[in-house]
Amino acid sequence: MNFRKCTVFQTIALVLIFSFMFLNVQRYITELLSKKEIQKVYTKNAKRNTTNDLGVNEILEFYTRDSSITEIESRVQKERNEIEKQLSGMVKKRMADIILVGMFKAGTTTMSLWLTTHPQIIQLRIAGYYGPNKNYALGHVAHVAQIPNVSKDKIIYERCTVCFTSQAARERILAAYPQRDVKLLIMVRDPIERLISGYVQNVYQNYKVEIKESFEEYIFYPNGTIRTDTEYFQKSFYVRHLAKWLLLFPRGNIHLVDADTFTKKPWVELEKIEQLLKINHLFSEDRFPANPENPLFRCLAKEYTKGMYCMGHAKGRTHPDVSTETMQKLKRYFKPYNEQFFTLAGQRFSWSSNYN
Repeated sequence: MNFRKCTVFQTIALVLIFSFMFLNVQRYITELLSKKEIQKVYTKNAKRNTTNDLGVNEILEFYTRDSSITEIESRVQKERNEIEKQLSGMVKKRMADIILVGMFKAGTTTMSLWLTTHPQIIQLRIAGYYGPNKNYALGHVAHVAQIPNVSKDKIIYERCTVCFTSQAARERILAAYPQRDVKLLIMVRDPIERLISGYVQNVYQNYKVEIKESFEEYIFYPNGTIRTDTEYFQKSFYVRHLAKWLLLFPRGNIHLVDADTFTKKPWVELEKIEQLLKINHLFSEDRFPANPENPLFRCLAKEYTKGMYCMGHAKGRTHPDVSTETMQKLKRYFKPYNEQFFTLAGQRFSWSSNYN
């Protein structure tokens, strides 16, 4: 009798265990399928979904169709309430007037270094506060505490280069700026060049990419299809990310910088930013001599002391030799997305001709 009871209990236990395992396997499969469904946004047939004859509203609608305004507003309001709660009792301070939100590997470090030499621009010490990292966990009190009290003719500048591709960052910034009046600065580089530059940095840092892995192995599967699911590939689909910013902020507050022009003629792009911020003109052509160690890049002559601010040693790293076939394949893939980006942005860039 006892033996039978044990057998029954063991049978029940086994059934429960296998049922639990089955449900978890099913749950795991469902999660994978969900990810694949999300990934479809990035791998839709180019001829069908990246046509160049779509208007601004159609492009915006297509790339934000998975975004629920109601849910976003709910999260933003919740975050805004938390900000008010944390800052309760503190003297109200003026927030940053302009935030550099990206793009990563598009000249953001040099932009920050040079732009903040302007005497009317004051940079916040903590960078990347709104991004998906530990800085936001420091809390709003710590963030606001670093904001200096400046006169009205000064501009408070903040840097968050990881923000461009982060939905959490977009919503956090919106929560901090209920009037949506912050200026957003975005460096826009040729997406293929940005992709290669990201690969090179990973190789130099030996991070996520093995040094022995070639660029082709990095971006292609063994069967020759493009690995569009990689982090760096996702970041190069500019139209998708810009659409999500435009869902929350007016186009007039988003300033797009031509990163290639900034590299060759930095004074052109910096003067546009001066005009945007309505500050005194400082960045004239004569202040940007060629870098004596690398003539492809520029230096910024210091205004009051001898010497120059030149791009760091990491700039101009040797890029891998990429075959013509690979470049053509990438250009064909990115071109329709680029065209949609130009339409959504309302402007083209100097590197646009690379895709003709």
